[in-house]
Amino acid sequence: MEKQLEKIPVSIHPRAFAAFGDELVTNDNIVLTELVKNCYDAFALNVYITLVTDGKKQYLEISDDGLGMSVDTVKKVYATIATPFKEDSPVATRVIDGIKHERRVSGNKGVGRFSIAKLGKNISLFTKTSEMSSCILVKMDWDSLRYADSMKNCSISLDVTPDENPLENKDSGTVIRIEGLRIHWTAEKFLELKDELSRLLNPFKETENFSIHLVLKENGKLFDEDYKIQLNPFINNPVYSISGGVNQNGEISWAYINNSAGKKHIENGKLKWAQQNYEKILEQTEELPEYQCGSFSFEIRAWDLDSDSIKTVSDTFNIKRSDIRKTISKFKGLSVYRDNILVLPKSDATKDWLGLDAKRISKIGERISTSQIVGMVNISSVENPGLRDTTDRESMADTPEYKQFTLALSAIMGILQDERLKDRLSKQKAIPLNQLLDNSASKKLVDDVESALKNNSDSKDILGIVQKYHSENTKKIEDLTARLTYYAQTASLGSVAIVLMHEFLTGMTSVKRFLNKVKTYFSTFDKRTLDYYEDADDGHKRLTELVNSFSPLCMKDLHKKNFSCDLYESAVKATNLIKAKKISKNIDFDIDLPEKITVAVSEGELQTVFINLFDNACYWINNSGNTEKKIFVSVEEKSLEKLSVVVSDTGAGVLPENAEKIFLPGITSKVNGLGMGLVIVTELLSYYKCKIGLRYPSDTAGATFVFDLPILQGEN
Repeated sequence: MEKQLEKIPVSIHPRAFAAFGDELVTNDNIVLTELVKNCYDAFALNVYITLVTDGKKQYLEISDDGLGMSVDTVKKVYATIATPFKEDSPVATRVIDGIKHERRVSGNKGVGRFSIAKLGKNISLFTKTSEMSSCILVKMDWDSLRYADSMKNCSISLDVTPDENPLENKDSGTVIRIEGLRIHWTAEKFLELKDELSRLLNPFKETENFSIHLVLKENGKLFDEDYKIQLNPFINNPVYSISGGVNQNGEISWAYINNSAGKKHIENGKLKWAQQNYEKILEQTEELPEYQCGSFSFEIRAWDLDSDSIKTVSDTFNIKRSDIRKTISKFKGLSVYRDNILVLPKSDATKDWLGLDAKRISKIGERISTSQIVGMVNISSVENPGLRDTTDRESMADTPEYKQFTLALSAIMGILQDERLKDRLSKQKAIPLNQLLDNSASKKLVDDVESALKNNSDSKDILGIVQKYHSENTKKIEDLTARLTYYAQTASLGSVAIVLMHEFLTGMTSVKRFLNKVKTYFSTFDKRTLDYYEDADDGHKRLTELVNSFSPLCMKDLHKKNFSCDLYESAVKATNLIKAKKISKNIDFDIDLPEKITVAVSEGELQTVFINLFDNACYWINNSGNTEKKIFVSVEEKSLEKLSVVVSDTGAGVLPENAEKIFLPGITSKVNGLGMGLVIVTELLSYYKCKIGLRYPSDTAGATFVFDLPILQGEN
């Protein structure tokens, strides 16, 4: 006999009005912004937000000349919680000057109107369509709704022949009057809406047929400001900018422009949605998922806010320096627009929703802060359905698509920061660490001062000599500090690696002991068990070889001994380490080095040189689009004391203007790269009085690096 189950009807308690309303939205300005968005969705051409103050009495009024609502719409849509009306009708249409226009609506949850409860207790809504001769009036008391004991006792009133008709002179529209305000609104607080509403519409693209007006009525006196979004001219002339789009496959196409006086620079490129391009951003061991966020476009404008840069902008556009910071602050951060209407951020607290300021702490001066950029990202409900608002309208739902969205934007910001850093650095050669610590500069200072005294130079000349030394020394200290910070982090990783190697090899010894014991039972194995044993034994060998290849990198007291190593074997070990990474998949290594050549270099340090060059080569090969994927290593010249090693690849290559910059600390074109790989290579080779350089033009389609090594005397 089939079991009979009782069906319990689902009901909603009136407390839902609070949950969907004032308890959900945290900011008064967000509520008013949402109401303006509703006006936009109703295809309004003009919206008026009015604060009326008459003695102690106040009320807010939001009026528009949109399409309005019919009696049927009020009953079936406005009075229905979470109605799918906008979802079912995503596009509004209206005839303007005889031409049919379309506007994609921004809302779709059907609960935004409940947030009005945060502003006030009593709501009067007048509305009218073009087919109606007069308006209708809907009245509601939010407190009576939220404190009712059941939904049966919840109702709103409808008057089809109201005594008042604020829409008398309009063909259609809606007026929402909010009385019984929760707080007292000052003129200053009301005018704060300027900043909020300035972000509502895309600041880089004029929105046709839509304007917003703020009106103050105080004790019968009218203050009317026709508030339209108008950018200061300098916003349209940024120092740095990056723009482009992300396609359906997640590939970023970007164009970078530097408009600095005398430093005009244009760069463009593409970045594929691939694991190796996002390894620095992803969590450890996290796999990059298949891209499904959808296509979108972006434009980010940036400025330097140091005193000299601010002065340049001030002189160029004839505006006060303080106004420059204020204007950028008004629009600062990265704003997301869905179908030209703001989605994110909705408040000051969420302007850094991408976490730029937190990332900047580690590299102040190199990374860009929220306060330096005015950026917009254009998404659409059609192309990006997985990018959804949270119910409180203050953020986006944490969906897989949203995570991919933030990953792509982080990559775009990384490109902007790297290109900007390249431009900010003047043409200078990489200085090895030992030269930064060289005391010859102070000796030169003493010599210059002594010479000045002998020539009876005055105090101003001597002061100039000292100031020049101080300036040069300050730059060296800044560079030294940055490098030592990075080296300290690297040293910490090395200490951890030593512990891990010890524990790993200890564990592998136990595994090998077990495998040797199992081997004595070979005669009893069936074919499948024998295959399992051979797989386990091969795996043990591979892992042990991998750790042994890594061990030279973790040696203590590296420079207290005279080291030597086999050039060919070191290159092969470095190749094995790189092949263990996904980035080297499908890349061939052509190691054309003579055997039995001993060089006077630590094996660990030589492997570090090779690994950095191989890692860079693999990255750019994967991002080049070239069908041939190959890395070549060879010896070009050999004397009694030194030999030259050549490492070439078939990657994207290096632009001529970046040939020297890539050896400077922090310079990288990798997404969120550190820009220290070639710096470390330069430092290691410098210790052995050797150098590295970039050959231009390259021997291959990609990049060619050449470095020399000392040959161990009497051994070759």
